[in-house]
Amino acid sequence: MNGEPKMTWGFAGIWNKTLETREERFPTPREHIWAGEMGGGYLDRYLKMKGIIPSNPHTPRTLRKFEAGNLMEWVVELILIRAGILKRTQEWVAYQYPTLLRVTGKLDFLAGGNPDWTKSKEFINSMNLPEFFSRASGSIIEYLSAAYPNGLKHIILETKSVSAMMWDRYEATGGADNHKMQIFHYLKAKDMHEGHLVYVSKDDLRIGEYGIYNPSPVERMYRADIEAMTEYVRSQTDPPMEQEILFDTDTGKFSKNWKVEYSAYLTMLYGYKTAAEYDEKYKKRVSQWNRVAARWINGAKMTAKNLDIILDIKTMFPILTNRSSLSG
Repeated sequence: MNGEPKMTWGFAGIWNKTLETREERFPTPREHIWAGEMGGGYLDRYLKMKGIIPSNPHTPRTLRKFEAGNLMEWVVELILIRAGILKRTQEWVAYQYPTLLRVTGKLDFLAGGNPDWTKSKEFINSMNLPEFFSRASGSIIEYLSAAYPNGLKHIILETKSVSAMMWDRYEATGGADNHKMQIFHYLKAKDMHEGHLVYVSKDDLRIGEYGIYNPSPVERMYRADIEAMTEYVRSQTDPPMEQEILFDTDTGKFSKNWKVEYSAYLTMLYGYKTAAEYDEKYKKRVSQWNRVAARWINGAKMTAKNLDIILDIKTMFPILTNRSSLSG
């Protein structure tokens, strides 16, 4: 149209720049453990607690993934609010065993109670919500009001947005140990019995939910993690570096080590410039190892290339001396 500016513009560039300019928070010296770091590599955590600046700060892609996670968390929060059962969000809680380091963290949601379902429905109807949110919120209220007419038990919800591949993995395992320890911390700190890990698949919006309880066997992992970290910090001893490939004795499978691949000190500790460089080195190798190991276990005929791969396995894992040691 006449009189309009001639210079064009694009939405994508604005969007990406906005998401990628999130302020990077570098570590400062501390003597407490973040709940969200529990289950992670001890050496990475030790260096962060000493205030060592990472050699591999978050990439723009990682920052966008963080914001995608925040978006999914906002969706869950919105539905809890509309249903009238959100009690607290982003509450800081701390717990400390005698003589051990203090653990602190911020829970996602505390939900439950006995809302006025009629007011909740009226509130939703008065909002100009997108059709999906309105339909989802209405359905949730209808279900909860029918199933729990006397109100809902208070529980803690911890939401994680993940890829479809990781969602499938967590469905098979009931959740990741580090996530279990994180939500257990909130239960321990608030002296509550029940929390739920909620995984949302970013690819297809599937939701998986897994109960974590207090007391439960998770406390053994939780306390062992704190005890180990306390010993490293109090003795000023560097934890050992992570193995670059892992072997699971229960499954007999090899895998890449995410604690290496996503280390904030990947270059400083392991010499890889990027996570992609680590992945390129080991992704194909791990696949070959698992394929050949399966043939070896089953007594299949070994080719010369197969034997070279077996030698490669034994070089990195000297304890795997025969087929029985691989069988899990």
